[in-house]
Amino acid sequence: MSGHILVWRVVLGVYAGLIFTLSSLPVGGGEPLLPIPCGDKLIHFLEFGCFFFLVWRSLPLPRRLSWSLSLTSLYAASDEFHQIFVLTREASLLDWFADVAGGTVAAALIVLFTRFSLLGIWRGRIIKGMSQRNGG
Repeated sequence: MSGHILVWRVVLGVYAGLIFTLSSLPVGGGEPLLPIPCGDKLIHFLEFGCFFFLVWRSLPLPRRLSWSLSLTSLYAASDEFHQIFVLTREASLLDWFADVAGGTVAAALIVLFTRFSLLGIWRGRIIKGMSQRNGG
């Protein structure tokens, strides 16, 4: 295993521990964390989008996109299950959907950035500009 994968795995472990710790805290009946409509779902979405990215970075190359999405989905489900046992918390299928949606969007962004890199876009523009100057 290369050194950078080990570093990403440590960061992932710390992040997973942070998620577990925050999920262990009882929530008060007061103000929502984000005072916007569906703010709770947005937090779940962003939290597990980041989780997906860390899993993706910590896995070796073959099939890491599908493995990353599977592991993100499983950890999100375990997080919801864990909340059954925390006072003032409850498991929510909608929260899990928001978690998986965050991971899925992160996966789509990774595919877009890796398959259609900015370098390729610039290369196309440069070649197009050169052919226009040469009368092509």
